[in-house]
Amino acid sequence: IGARVGALNKHLDRRPGSEELARELYLTHGPALTHWCRGRFADAQVAEEVVQEVVLTAWRKYAQFDPERGSERAWMFGIARNVAATRHARGRRHLRSIPTATPPEIEHDDVDMTRVVERSLIVDGLQSLTTDHQTVIVAAFWDRLSTHEIAERLGLADGTVKSRIHYALRALR
Repeated sequence: IGARVGALNKHLDRRPGSEELARELYLTHGPALTHWCRGRFADAQVAEEVVQEVVLTAWRKYAQFDPERGSERAWMFGIARNVAATRHARGRRHLRSIPTATPPEIEHDDVDMTRVVERSLIVDGLQSLTTDHQTVIVAAFWDRLSTHEIAERLGLADGTVKSRIHYALRALR
């Protein structure tokens, strides 16, 4: 296959934006990108969409490719990592339903809806943290304990509590 692609390269229009370039990028790198994406996304459809987005981005920005900095495949996989990270981040932003003890009111004002959204984001964020980080965040912000009080409660050093709060807040951001 590599020899055929090399022979085709001599006859293809590799100018940025050319249709042949898009086709060649997909034929040359598509299978490897698809394999890589399927390892990162459970849904095969999402993996294929990511591959298409990578090829489209590479096709649009082909003028930025510099062979002296690395191979075309490495450049394509760099784009793939960025697209995959964006896709994962986008996926974490969706609101999740929160079970409530009482049925929701029929009419909500903007303040109520804002609270529902904020609560959903907080619950989702806390669930993404490790148990150690959840514990210190809840103690600090819900129980309103100082770092010293948290350290005494959990049997940890003050510095450990401060570090956990720092990294938990960074993860939540």
